[in-house]
Amino acid sequence: MPVSIRRWEPENIVFWRARGEPIARRNLVLSILALHLNFNVWMMWSMVVVNLPAVGFVLSSQQQFLLVAIPPLTGALMRIVYSSVWSWVGGGRWLGISTLLLLIPAVGVAQVVQDLTTPFWLLLAVGASCGIGGGASSSHLSNTALFFPKSVKGLAMGLNAGIGNLGVSVAQLLIPLAISLPLFGALAGAPQIWGQGAEVREVWLQNAGYLWVLPVIAVAVLCFLFSHDLPKLRLTPLDQWRMMKDVDTWRICLLYMGAYGTFLGFAAAFPLLARTLFPLEDATPYLFVGPMLAALVRPFGGWLGDRVGGGVTAIACFASMIVATLGLFACLPTEESVGSFWGFLALCQVLFIAAGVGNGATYQLSPKVFLLKAGRSAGDDVAEAYRRGTRDGTAAMSVSSIFAAAAGFAIPETFGTMLHLTGSFLPAFGVFLLFYAACTWVAWRHYARAGAKLRC
Repeated sequence: MPVSIRRWEPENIVFWRARGEPIARRNLVLSILALHLNFNVWMMWSMVVVNLPAVGFVLSSQQQFLLVAIPPLTGALMRIVYSSVWSWVGGGRWLGISTLLLLIPAVGVAQVVQDLTTPFWLLLAVGASCGIGGGASSSHLSNTALFFPKSVKGLAMGLNAGIGNLGVSVAQLLIPLAISLPLFGALAGAPQIWGQGAEVREVWLQNAGYLWVLPVIAVAVLCFLFSHDLPKLRLTPLDQWRMMKDVDTWRICLLYMGAYGTFLGFAAAFPLLARTLFPLEDATPYLFVGPMLAALVRPFGGWLGDRVGGGVTAIACFASMIVATLGLFACLPTEESVGSFWGFLALCQVLFIAAGVGNGATYQLSPKVFLLKAGRSAGDDVAEAYRRGTRDGTAAMSVSSIFAAAAGFAIPETFGTMLHLTGSFLPAFGVFLLFYAACTWVAWRHYARAGAKLRC
């Protein structure tokens, strides 16, 4: 089982170099592995849903968008629990337990896709179970942040979240390959007949779930054997409620919703969005690219936030997202035009990259802002400032991650609702454009301009 540590002082340079850094690095690696698997499982459902009609499931467009939206929503709800339970159980111990829980959606998805009579409510329930993978960010990132000193906290969190987020693109890359092959032979069950237009072939949709079973078990065992439990913070929902009364929690929450919510929401919606907009084009080979780029640049966003400031970096990211969204208006199909698939694809990559950098920059704002506020109020009591700032920053990070995951639900659901009400996706992109503009103003007003009290 994980080793319990009673004394942890990462800001003490002697302690950090002699003992702290090797332990922190080991736990960072384990957290990355676990978080990566959580994202694999969280996003696998979107790759399954896009194939359901082709194997015989009868679903409307609105039902399909609801199915891909439900894992981010339940992931947000799971974060309410995950954000505090790890501090009672122990961060290392929770790494192992939460990883084992991924077996529920992995096996559940593999079962329901094999029966064409599966009712919609059961598909919705199994999709919701994939949200178990969405809870991990609020526990794994908060726990990992405690291992590192402030000087490298942004980079460490960026690596954890960035490589963890790669789980989205890895799932979108591997699942199309896995379902096209009889990987597990007769153990996995019979194939389904996939048909679209003149193309007909055998597929094994159940492999989308079975693919993760052995990796989940292996990583859980590693976490139980080699991770560490830091002194327990004993966070409760009351800590989150207390931080919800702080206006800076909501400002950071808004920024993280804009960045992380965009990454998550577009990653979930993109396979179905591309197929709906451009039915004659095969976007499958490119589905993993955007989420992969977003995940790879997230550590750079954390590093850049450490160097030039999270507020300044966030402004650049949201400005880029505004430009990309404006460009998408010209690429979407209309009654007069078939649109531009390649233009749409390229601008979506810009959106993913900007969101990825913004993820790293905005997430590292939370610990820094609250450490700064605690330092000002605590005066010369450095230990008390660090204790209070760490606790407040961790609770605020939890609140932000909950609402950001909910934004991942809002994006595909907005696409589905606008398509149902107006027959077009244009109004949905208009809503996102206004939101990015609001995020840009908040970042400039409170964390980037010369006179900002919490410029960082």
